[in-house]
Amino acid sequence: MQATVHYKSAIDPSYFLHCTGRFVDHEYDAALIDLGANMYHAACEDSLVALIQRMRCLHHISWVGVINWPGFVRTNATIVAAWRARATLIEVPHGPELYSTDRVHPNARGHAEIAARVRKHLAGPLNDWHAPEHCAPIESETCYPQATDMPVERRGTGEPRGWALVDDSPPPHLVHKHGWATTTPGANLTLSIPSGNQCGVIVKLAYLASNFTGPFRVACKAGCTCTKIRFYHQWRAFPFPVVTGHEDCIVGTMQGDCQTMKITRDTSFNLLRERAAPCRVTVTALTSRRVRIDGLYVQEPSDSYLAHVRTSSPSTAAQRRFAERALNTDC
Repeated sequence: MQATVHYKSAIDPSYFLHCTGRFVDHEYDAALIDLGANMYHAACEDSLVALIQRMRCLHHISWVGVINWPGFVRTNATIVAAWRARATLIEVPHGPELYSTDRVHPNARGHAEIAARVRKHLAGPLNDWHAPEHCAPIESETCYPQATDMPVERRGTGEPRGWALVDDSPPPHLVHKHGWATTTPGANLTLSIPSGNQCGVIVKLAYLASNFTGPFRVACKAGCTCTKIRFYHQWRAFPFPVVTGHEDCIVGTMQGDCQTMKITRDTSFNLLRERAAPCRVTVTALTSRRVRIDGLYVQEPSDSYLAHVRTSSPSTAAQRRFAERALNTDC
């Protein structure tokens, strides 16, 4: 058996949907997904289903196992996603004696229990293969998963003022958790969005979500128009233009454990370019509470999303305008 491991601390399933090909260098017989502790917000279930389907479509994986380890949010999102995607759900014990002191992640005994259940499944027949029902074309995407690579504008010495590139990983000699951070109210971080072949894109901004994260505003400069994603739980799953960093705490889903939340998640918005020049997006800290921006993804919108925006009655005039002009090549 030859195993390939890809990992990223404190992320939800959407991280692996960005430029998925970077995680794969050949076809695989089996895939194991362990995201349990981070299945905490409204879009996680759909993201996990999409990830399983994409792996089957792109990489001809015959068996997908999903580990169900409940984190600080006791939802059934992992269970439902595995059922929807017809993947094998690997249930593991998760009594209090198996959790670490943060009450989120498994301790040594918990990891041993997870390994035992995984070993049992891999030793048996891997017979849950299902041909994907529909392999939709994957939209073109430009990915900056590392803050060190983000297209941050620097127009002079000391720019961007008030922001610093940091590494928040507890053991930075082993892993890294880079981000652009500020505690300066009014500090601006400007990103130059790469221009694609068409005028409309979906911009996804990764940031630290935690109970101590401060609010920030996302705005497009002149020549580009940004609008909210058309999504039922948009205000919670894809906040825009103001992001608090703890939307999931506000609605009460975190119960009494909101203090322990510290995870990189995305927000998304529509961006319509109305001139030839690249668009510029600015992130502005609104208070002295710390803000950290971790990554940037720019994706062409799918035909199904644009059709949904055009025909959905709650869509605003600006959202419909985006849907009508997104595929234009003359901006």
